Amino acid sequence: MTQIAHSTDPSLPLTPDSLLRAQGGVARTDQLVSGGLTPKHIRAQVAARRWQRYGDHCIVTHNSSPTRLQWMWIALLDHPGPVALAGVTVLQSRGFKFFGRELDLIHIVVPRGTSYHQFPDVKIHESRRFTAGDIHPQSRIPRTFVPRSALDASAWQPYPRYACALLAAVVQQRLCTASDLANELQFVGRIRHKAHMRLAIQDIVGGAEALSEIDIAVLCRKFGLRPPDRQRIRRDRSGRKRYLDCEWTLDDGSIVVLEVDGGHHMLVEHWGKDMKRERGVVISGRRVLRASAFEARYEQAELAADLEAIGVPRVVRV
Repeated sequence: MTQIAHSTDPSLPLTPDSLLRAQGGVARTDQLVSGGLTPKHIRAQVAARRWQRYGDHCIVTHNSSPTRLQWMWIALLDHPGPVALAGVTVLQSRGFKFFGRELDLIHIVVPRGTSYHQFPDVKIHESRRFTAGDIHPQSRIPRTFVPRSALDASAWQPYPRYACALLAAVVQQRLCTASDLANELQFVGRIRHKAHMRLAIQDIVGGAEALSEIDIAVLCRKFGLRPPDRQRIRRDRSGRKRYLDCEWTLDDGSIVVLEVDGGHHMLVEHWGKDMKRERGVVISGRRVLRASAFEARYEQAELAADLEAIGVPRVVRV
């Protein structure tokens, strides 16, 4: 009998009802036959339009449009070999928020060189390094582990900047740690954007949790400036914890803070909060510089010159 990994508890009998409950109302024809249904009964249900066929092997046990979860099961069950949800689809199942049409797609990973049925809004990725051992053993639906999913999703991005942004967002949203990503990166082999991802992960390990902070790390390396202490915690006058984007303690003991503003900072509700926050930083004795995310990415020479002018030292090369 063909049974997809982890879809049911192997200690329980695979009755059609238990199988369909475990697989969202979707099953392979051979699974239903192994559970006790006859091919004639299955054909009769399909002919009466109570059930529907999808792909080469799958049955959906209702006559309306499949849900997103059912499309996932259809794409997984129709493939004969090791197969799993992958990339941003796995991250979404853990609550991930990102951008781009790829969030509407269902991402599936299969071994390189295998054949598969093409379904609408399902993106199949072939991988030389994917085996059954990459599938999470406790997941109700076959999926890859989060660190691998994050690296795959990044490698499938069209541009390295998007790849780095995705990794930063994964860590910022607490789906896994930067150390998890660094460990997984050791085993990925040759993938797209790997060099950029390695540097981004190093910056995230150092405390960067947003793409703008990674841009500042790149800026410091490029222009030879001392890297900042990122996401440093301070307490405001009411005792609440506050986080600063980038902070340098200069040789004279003074402290400079660089706040990098994304587009959302221009909204009125954020602007007011930012002004109050900045006043608290200044009252604490720090000097504050502000820059836009655009400057941090595209006008690095000017921003580096301003940082050096205020006292951020250059790294001494030996």
